[in-house]
Amino acid sequence: MLVRRLATLWRLGRAFVHESHQTHQADDGAAMTRVARFFASHGARAAPLGAGVPALSQLSRVLENASGALARHPALAETAVRVALSELDGLFTPHDAARFRTACAAAFPATLAFELTDLCDVPLRSGVAEQTHVARIGTMPVRVTLLRADAHAELEDDLDLALAAARFAERRSAKARELHPVEWVRRARESVDAMIDLRQRAADQSYLRFRLRDDDRLAVPEVLWDYCNDAVLTTRAIETAALSDADTLAACGLDRADVLATLIEAFFEMALGVGLYHAGLDAAGARVSIEPQTRGQIVLESDNPMMIFAAHERDFIVGVSQALMEGDHKAAARAHLEHGRPESNVTHHEVRVEATYRREAERFASPASRRSAGIAHLFGAIGKAPAEHMFSASHGRIASRAVLLSRAAERIERVAQDIAPDVDVWKIARRVIVRLAADQFSLRSVAARFAHEATHWPHTLPRLPSLIAKRADASTLKR
Repeated sequence: MLVRRLATLWRLGRAFVHESHQTHQADDGAAMTRVARFFASHGARAAPLGAGVPALSQLSRVLENASGALARHPALAETAVRVALSELDGLFTPHDAARFRTACAAAFPATLAFELTDLCDVPLRSGVAEQTHVARIGTMPVRVTLLRADAHAELEDDLDLALAAARFAERRSAKARELHPVEWVRRARESVDAMIDLRQRAADQSYLRFRLRDDDRLAVPEVLWDYCNDAVLTTRAIETAALSDADTLAACGLDRADVLATLIEAFFEMALGVGLYHAGLDAAGARVSIEPQTRGQIVLESDNPMMIFAAHERDFIVGVSQALMEGDHKAAARAHLEHGRPESNVTHHEVRVEATYRREAERFASPASRRSAGIAHLFGAIGKAPAEHMFSASHGRIASRAVLLSRAAERIERVAQDIAPDVDVWKIARRVIVRLAADQFSLRSVAARFAHEATHWPHTLPRLPSLIAKRADASTLKR
C-alpha cells in the first residue's frame, strides 16, 4: 500500500508540473483551472494503481467552480471554496438506514442507550462527509446528522496526499510555484474542516435559537445536547414543506407570495442586521414549517451551512449599500478607506477608489437606472471595490462576504420571478437597508458602542500618559 501511494504521489506531482507549464497568465481563471485539471488527472492516473482517491476526483469540481473568482481575487478563496463545497451532492455513497443506525450507536458510549425508530431509508441531505436522516427517539421526532468515520478518514488521507503532491510540484517547478497550489489545497482543507465540525455547528445552532427566540418569522430547531458529540448532531425535527411545493403550502392555508416576501425580508435582516448568512434562507432550498405551533415560519436547520459576519463587515455593507443607492460615492469611498489605507501614493489610490464607487453608484442611484440591475448586482458592486483596491485583510474579508450575499440574492431574485413576479425584491431590500443604516446612528446603537468601548478603558487609561509621550517623541523625530 505504501508503494502504491508513493507511486500515486509521484504521478500526481509530475502531472501537476506538466499542467503548470501549460498555464498562460493571460488566460482568465487559468491558475485555478489548472489546479482543477491536476486533480482530475489525479483521479485518472491513480485508478490503475488501485489507490483511487474519491474525494479529490470530486474536489476538481470544487476548484473549477471557484476558479474564476480565485484567479482574479485570491482574497475570495474562503467564500468561493466554501460555496462550491456546499453545492456538492456528497463525496461518498451514503449509508443505508441499517448501517446509519449502527454507526450512530457506535458513536455513543454504552451507558447512553437509545433507539432510533422510524428511520428514513434515504438521507435528507448528504454533505462533504456527513449525512442527515429523520427518525424518532421514543416519541420525539428528531433530525440526526452523522459524520461518517470512514468518509472522514478517507477525506483526511486524500487531502494529505493532495497537499504532499502540491508541495512536490512546487519544489520541482518554478511555474508551479507561481500557481500557489499548496495555498489552495490548504484553504480547501480549512473549509472542509469547518464544514464537518459538528460540535461547532451545534453551538452555532443553539446561539441562533437563542438570538431569534422572539422572531415569529423563523423557526430554529432545538439542539438535543444529550445526543450530540463530535460525530453526531441531533435536533428536534420540524415537519416542513419546500417553498416550491405550492400544493402543500396551499393545503396548509399558506400563500407562497407572502411566505416569499417574509423570507426575503428575513434574509436581509439576518445578513445585514444580525450578521449571519444561513443557507436555510436560500430561496431555492427554503423549507417552511407546516406544524401548528410554527406554521408558515422559515425553518433554519442545523445541517445547512452558515457563516457569521464581523460587526465591522456588517456595518460596511449596510453603509455602502445605502450610499450607493443614494448616489453618494464619496461616503462609500470614506467607508472603504476607514478599513485600510494604502502605504504609498495615497492620493492616487484615493482618487481611484472614489472613481470606482462613482462608477457603481450610477447604476443604483435612481429608479430608472435600477431597472436593469438587481439587488444581486448591488452586493456584487460592494464586493468589487474592496477586491480591486485591497489595502488591508479587512477589505478581502468584506469582498468575500459581499460576493456570498450577491450569489444568494441572485437566487432569491430568480425564485421571486418564478413564484411571485409581483414581489418587489428591491423595495424590501431597500426598506431593510435604510432602517439598519438609520439604526447605526440611533441612541440605542450609540449607547451599545459606548458600553463596548468602556470595557477597554481600565486597560487603556493607565497607559495614556506613556502613549501621549510616545506620540510626541514620534512627531519630534519626523520634524
